[in-house]
Amino acid sequence: MDEYHLSKLFSKPKDGEYVPITFIEFRRRLVGWSTELKRSMYVETEDDKDKLKRIREVNVMTAINHISGRTSSIELTDEEKLQFEEVFSHFLKKGGQLMYTRKKVGARTVSFFELRDVEKRDIDVPGKSLLSDRI
Repeated sequence: MDEYHLSKLFSKPKDGEYVPITFIEFRRRLVGWSTELKRSMYVETEDDKDKLKRIREVNVMTAINHISGRTSSIELTDEEKLQFEEVFSHFLKKGGQLMYTRKKVGARTVSFFELRDVEKRDIDVPGKSLLSDRI
């Protein structure tokens, strides 16, 4: 399976694919659509607001993606953030592994979080080892 789409800055797992994560922080950011670049961009200055369309506020979650080993950003709606906070509160009480996936709900794809027991934790990332140890 091609896992490149799971290790990018904005990882977007398909339905049924899970990414183990470690939560770092939430930030509220303004984002808008750039007609020139044909993609969404974050609003950094007041001048950016004039150039962008459909400006909205989103929750940007920064987390460590355990597949890539780097930090990733996940944009969440307010409902998705509430679902994460509920799962995170269980994580703080019981421990385990936070898992991120996306699920199809009607015509939309939404971010979804689960808590897995440590025994069931997915370990898809091959461990680092020396070539001499493998031989």
